[in-house]
Amino acid sequence: MTSPAPPAAETHPRDTVAAGKLPAWDVGQLPHPPSGGWRTWLQLLGPGVLLAGASIGSGEWLSGPAISAQYGGTLLWVASLSILAQVFCNLEMMRYALYCGEPVMVGFFRTAPGPRFWLFGYLVLDFAAIWPFNASNAAVPLAAALLGHLPSDAMVSFLTLSFSERQLVKVLGYAIFLLAFLPLIFGGTIYRMLERVFALKLAIVLGYLLFVAAFMVSGPTAREVCFGFVSFGQIPLRADTIVAGRHFNLLERDGDDWYRIKGTMENDRPLVTEFIVHRDGEETPYQMGQGVPADLADRRSRLAARAEALARPGTFYVEHIEGDAHLAMHGRIAADLSWEPAQITVRQGGVTREYDHPDELSSPLAEVSRELVANQGLKRVGMLGYLGEHGRLPRLDWAMVATFAAIAGAGGMTNTLFSNYAREKGWGMGRHVGAIPSAIGGKTISLSHVGRVFRLDADSRARWRGWIRHVYRDQLAIWMVCSFIGMALPCMLSLEFIRHAPVSGDRVAAMTAEGMATRYPQHAELLWFVTLLVGFLVLAPGQIMACDQISRRWTDIIWTSSRRAQKLPGDRVKYVYYGILLAYCIWGLFALTLFDPLQILKIAGVLMNFALGFSALHTLYVNRTLLPAELRPNWIMQTGTLLCGAFFLGISVIVIAHL
Repeated sequence: MTSPAPPAAETHPRDTVAAGKLPAWDVGQLPHPPSGGWRTWLQLLGPGVLLAGASIGSGEWLSGPAISAQYGGTLLWVASLSILAQVFCNLEMMRYALYCGEPVMVGFFRTAPGPRFWLFGYLVLDFAAIWPFNASNAAVPLAAALLGHLPSDAMVSFLTLSFSERQLVKVLGYAIFLLAFLPLIFGGTIYRMLERVFALKLAIVLGYLLFVAAFMVSGPTAREVCFGFVSFGQIPLRADTIVAGRHFNLLERDGDDWYRIKGTMENDRPLVTEFIVHRDGEETPYQMGQGVPADLADRRSRLAARAEALARPGTFYVEHIEGDAHLAMHGRIAADLSWEPAQITVRQGGVTREYDHPDELSSPLAEVSRELVANQGLKRVGMLGYLGEHGRLPRLDWAMVATFAAIAGAGGMTNTLFSNYAREKGWGMGRHVGAIPSAIGGKTISLSHVGRVFRLDADSRARWRGWIRHVYRDQLAIWMVCSFIGMALPCMLSLEFIRHAPVSGDRVAAMTAEGMATRYPQHAELLWFVTLLVGFLVLAPGQIMACDQISRRWTDIIWTSSRRAQKLPGDRVKYVYYGILLAYCIWGLFALTLFDPLQILKIAGVLMNFALGFSALHTLYVNRTLLPAELRPNWIMQTGTLLCGAFFLGISVIVIAHL
């Protein structure tokens, strides 16, 4: 008797869920969320701390001298809107990662019209992320520490080589940029390494800034910063000429033409950082170290001589035109940094009169002079009211304002990393997907090519609500709070120590240290060194994050959407990551060669607003189309994300309109 043939093996189709224009998601079980209590708060030392540590201080340390020092606390409400808008965007990006374990960038590629279209679109948007402004600006405090003063056009010698101090900044920028790649090559998973680096940075920087704010910042300065965050819609109008202490910004008119000189007194001589000429309707700036045409040299020299005569420690001088009246005031700067006018001169209708106090003037000049004294050379007006009256916005450095908004919080495509790091932390369905290992010293870690989702039932719904509460805690209690503190504290230093200081590309990142050393000469060496060290720690680790973020984003995109990459084993993902990192390294060296630190910062900042505005709206579309109806954002989250996109795209439009 022959034995019966064994039954044919049963085959079960893989349980999947359709997922747009890329391969379907696998199906698994949603892990349990953190149970609560103090252990939950320890677990929150994750993406919120990582990205708060990456961004804390960098926005205000770089754009502070150009925004807060020039315009006081008037525009800090822009940072408030930026941070609050990003909270909505971040939460929605993390919502996607919790559901499927994929970064939201992969979700973008799942939507119509498909990966090829979005590949080109996000290559354009990600152009903002490839500018190495952290490395170029971190070189400034390092150069200042080596030189003992802010970099200028002077020559230095090293061994047998002679080069300018500005060239030294370039060389140090190269070194910092290249060294930023080392932590990404060694040490387990890249996420774990970054978490340790930025937790340490957060502790050192916040500790120092809190100490300085508590013991060295005046009460009026602290109040100005705090009120600035909630003074929504106010914009500053600077007086034509402001000389405060040793800093000067003088305007001279000649019919329809005008000439402006900016700078500071160093060693009893005026150091001119910028000379701006407006003739025949065209504006031409001449930066520090840049020669001027022969027909302008005499004008520049006369303005510099006038600045030297007016710039005196403890005094101020202001000129302002109000209607047909020319108003000039000078006086002393009190110990609490407030202005006390000593003489006011008004020239109107060919008649010149002098006064001792603003109250002696007739309205509206009395009101204008009081405001210029109270706000130290500024008038504050409502943005909508000014726009309605003049049909345009005032002449501000809108590119720097946009940069200020972009760098507050995270900014640009950096926000998409919240979903990446939520996956790497193992939150939600990210626990089933894997992580990106380091090139050397990393464990054998596999990263899935496709995300994994869960079926909805009573148990998974309860777990989902727990995970949503967890990311809300991360964003509201950790990231948002750290971002506001990280903006407020350096801003207090800017207002206290370098108000009205001129901005120069090779000096901006170390100006606060110089201001503190000048204010406290008995502790000058200590304050100079420690503040430069903190400035370096604020900026240099940010370059590590910048290197990682662009490589991480495009690794996830290629790993999920490329047919060739999908044939690779899961442990080969690091080769894709480090290939992209090498390409970024080559580009970064090129950018550092062509542009100065402030130029790199402005270019990156303006482009970052486009990227964040569009990606916020795309995130909302992804979550409304790819997630189950029950898991989609409610109307509050949808409205907040829409406003986020409108805010950042709107700032971009303002910059373009004022080019």
